[in-house]
Amino acid sequence: MKRILPIFGILIALISCKSTNIIQESELKMANESVNLYAFIGEKISVIEFDPNENNTRIEIDSITGDTIRKVSYSMDYGFKNKFKVIGNVFNELKTDTIEFIAYNHYGRPKFENYKNVLLYISLNKEKGHYYHQKYQSDQVQKDKNGIWKGMNGESIKELFMEKRNGVLKARGIFE
Repeated sequence: MKRILPIFGILIALISCKSTNIIQESELKMANESVNLYAFIGEKISVIEFDPNENNTRIEIDSITGDTIRKVSYSMDYGFKNKFKVIGNVFNELKTDTIEFIAYNHYGRPKFENYKNVLLYISLNKEKGHYYHQKYQSDQVQKDKNGIWKGMNGESIKELFMEKRNGVLKARGIFE
């Protein structure tokens, strides 16, 4: 009997910890498949700069004269290929454990590069089949002493997401 009581206590503790994690994760997940946005907590794997002006020339034929026209476009942004481990989905579900996406930044390297864990906002370009970062949108996050993800000023993940949703993402026309 003396051995059963401690084992029973440990079992109850493990079950209660697991149920806390399930509740926390279910509170985070929001979805609307008609909105082209994925918000997730990610852990940085790599951020690699690339030249966004490479292969920027198109050759077209003028429909009236038949002349060959060489069109060149230039990006004023820096380009980055990013790879992150998906720790948790916040809005819509990325059905993968790692995600690669492209980010453009006019001011240099992206701010999210400086953080181990970050709440990121990306969208899928269905024509190109690539995910793209919602320019300048990220929030540094960390786990608190109870293992709950929070912003650096103690905001909940939901508060961080709703601030972006009702602010810049609404202004960009992603949300009505």
